[in-house]
Order: sequence, then C-alpha cells, then structure tokens
Amino acid sequence: NIKKTVSAAARQTEDIRYIHDTIGFGNLSENLSQIAKLRLENPDVSLKELGQMLEPPIGKSGVNHRLRKLSEIAQGLRLQGGKHDKEEH
Repeated sequence: NIKKTVSAAARQTEDIRYIHDTIGFGNLSENLSQIAKLRLENPDVSLKELGQMLEPPIGKSGVNHRLRKLSEIAQGLRLQGGKHDKEEH
C-alpha cells in the first residue's frame, strides 16, 4: 500500500511539473494551482494531509478530484506535444 501511495505521489508530481513547464500555473484555476503547489512542496504527505493544508480545508476525495484533474490536463498537454509553451501566454 505504501509503495502504491509513493508511486501515485511521484506521478502527480511529474504531471504537475509538466504542467508548470508547459503552460505554467497561472493558466490553472485557483483551486488547481493551490493543490499543485502544495503537492510539489509536500510530495510525501497523504491526500488527507494535503486537504487539511488548504484554506478552507477539503476532504481526501476533493484533493483526489483536483489531482485527477491535473493529471488529465497533463495528459492532454502531452498529447498535444506541449504546443502551448508558457512564453506564448
């Protein structure tokens, strides 16, 4: 279980860095930008702990939803080949 959690956190971090490097966090909603920054700053904490760091705090399912959305954005950017370079914005 711990191995699975660490693997998921590593994937999330990789997706978030990809988003940052291609379009930047300024192109994300405040909610997604906030959770992205928190995940990068706290790669080892649980979803529940991430949720408690937010103001106002949100539950584990809310954190998971936002991280899944970030993953979808990263996947979409990868499919486009990262054509949306952040310098263009």
